[in-house]
Amino acid sequence: MAEFKRSVLTVEKSFRRRARTAVSRVLTVFGGARGDSRTHLDPAAIRTVLVVRMNGRMGNTLFLTPLLTAIHAVLPQATIDVFVSYPDAADLLQGLPGLRHVITLPHMHWWDFRTSLRTLKDFRSRRYDLVIDPVPNSSGGRVALLFCRARWRLGFTDDEQWLRLDYAAELPPGVRHEALRPLALVQQAFGYQFAPGAPRLRVANSPDELAAGARLIAQRMAQATRQAAPDWPTIGFFASARGKKDLGPDWWRDFWEAYLDLIPATAPLEVLPAADHPPVHPDFATVHCQSPRMLAATIAHVDGFFCADTGPMHLASAAGVPTIAFFDKTKPAAFGPIKPEDTVLKITGMTPRQVAEACAGIVASRGAAERGETPAW
Repeated sequence: MAEFKRSVLTVEKSFRRRARTAVSRVLTVFGGARGDSRTHLDPAAIRTVLVVRMNGRMGNTLFLTPLLTAIHAVLPQATIDVFVSYPDAADLLQGLPGLRHVITLPHMHWWDFRTSLRTLKDFRSRRYDLVIDPVPNSSGGRVALLFCRARWRLGFTDDEQWLRLDYAAELPPGVRHEALRPLALVQQAFGYQFAPGAPRLRVANSPDELAAGARLIAQRMAQATRQAAPDWPTIGFFASARGKKDLGPDWWRDFWEAYLDLIPATAPLEVLPAADHPPVHPDFATVHCQSPRMLAATIAHVDGFFCADTGPMHLASAAGVPTIAFFDKTKPAAFGPIKPEDTVLKITGMTPRQVAEACAGIVASRGAAERGETPAW
């Protein structure tokens, strides 16, 4: 039954994608002239900025943070608003430099017309100098740009771009990552250059939040049946990916059995999607945080993180934790972690034991590197 539901969802998603593409191509025929990309925008003339991202996922919201950081670097005098549909976006993005308002349109509960109309009214009441659509193929983003009150509109130009843009940037060749590609908008519109390796995902946790996270993780580790020695590394993991990315609890149990055979002096910590969600192993420590921001402040204190392609994987990377990301059904070039200390592990065709052996090798290599013996992860 679960496989049948996944198949239906895959077909439905494919149909919606094809329908959007067809509508976009028709509208492109009647669209206005594209923006002029031969000159740069004047930073001095921009005091208010809106970034639009019509997506309800944690990871895609985190993918905005390198762009928001870059906008503030180019326009330090400007205030930045974000218009999104991830319900916890305000919590997640709080504290980023330059950020003023996060306007959230209901994603899964769009039929709540009263809330949606109130949000859209708030959206329409604001006027911006610059509005940015960071995704080249987002129909929702283009509609939002069409109806917002803006002096200039910035986005990507392609064969399906039907919106009249004041500045149209070219898609950067060879850059496919959803967090890095939007940086081309800032590069081309303002002539801004990034330092190599500088862009990264961010959660702006305060010292008090990090201290609270440290207390929570210490409490949960002390309550676990499997007690760890003080010098054991704590490895966080999230075993509840969605849809086709879900490896299943049996897979994770087999993985941890093999991993602990190889590195027994390890303290696993499972991040649960809900407080009452059954853990992979009853002896392991577990933690659940309703706030993604608090979760970032908590897992910032683990020594490493194992996860499939999910929001918590990106959250761990943003928190500065060395992360090993398991990729099977999705593309790491577009959705993988971007921090140099992270590792993408293609697990297609691998057994849980083989994945555990690969992870143990990476962790051992990192430990040796810290002793000055070999390169890190």
